[in-house]
Amino acid sequence: MEYEGFEDALEELKNIVLQFENKKDITLDDLLKNYERGIKAYSFCMKKLDDTQKKIKFIDENIE
Repeated sequence: MEYEGFEDALEELKNIVLQFENKKDITLDDLLKNYERGIKAYSFCMKKLDDTQKKIKFIDENIE
């Protein structure tokens, strides 16, 4: 799945957590599928946060 932005990926993570909380009987296949989706969304979010942090640091260093 491709995310348009950080907020989309974060929303995906929230939805996955809600599915886990609301389903008492989740199949192993669903668990694996949700885990994979969650890891992809998490990785996307972490990359966006890291890129943003690098941009902020770059801006700060060039202003001084």
